[in-house]
Amino acid sequence: MRARLPGWSLRERPMSTITLHEQKAALRKRIGDELKKLSPHEIERQSTAVTNHVLQTPAYRNAKAVAIFLSMPGKEISTRDIVLHSLDCGKAVFVPYLHPGKEPKSRVMDMLQLQDKHDFENLKPDNWGIPSLSRDSEGLRRNALGGLGISNKHDQKVFPVLDLIFVPGVAFDLSHRRLGHGKGFYDRYLEKYKTALDSSQAAQRMPYLVGLALAQQNLPAQEVIPVDQSDWLVDEVITAEKIKVA
Repeated sequence: MRARLPGWSLRERPMSTITLHEQKAALRKRIGDELKKLSPHEIERQSTAVTNHVLQTPAYRNAKAVAIFLSMPGKEISTRDIVLHSLDCGKAVFVPYLHPGKEPKSRVMDMLQLQDKHDFENLKPDNWGIPSLSRDSEGLRRNALGGLGISNKHDQKVFPVLDLIFVPGVAFDLSHRRLGHGKGFYDRYLEKYKTALDSSQAAQRMPYLVGLALAQQNLPAQEVIPVDQSDWLVDEVITAEKIKVA
């Protein structure tokens, strides 16, 4: 498990924070422009290669419970075949579920379990084309932090179960820094998971974190992703060409 990065607090370096935001936005736009040039066939080709790499990794083969993002069409590696293979193998598969947070207009991410392949195949796409869990099924689904439905909804006991999390990203660098989509869902979820794990006193480590990337989402060796103390690193990045382990 890769820890969060050290960094300056917002109070200490306000101008640095503004610059960081602008740097991330510019990098997202640059990578987004590159991804627009990719054909569906090329994304499918890379997705197949990445899937084949994933299925051979010890982290995947040994995992009993995995969390995995469901892909945005044309923007990232397709995780469809990894999900189907995981379900076929009897792994517990958890996928993102976004719901309103405590603050006005905020949203929070939990990881809720898919029941089976039929359940997965019948997910409806959201506004971005991402297969998504329905609100009316939320309360019936096992939460990766324990209990059913969204975390701590009924003060349920916390028993984190994940062995492996497949993390999306706009870009990754050679030091396994990750640039997300700008909403902070995964960084906040990992912090919440760590807090739950610590409070449960379970003899369990943080899940292994794997980034899945198109070749165009890997930064060249001389370039690094701008980060702050809230950003989590991944343990491994898998592309069509190679697997990069920390």
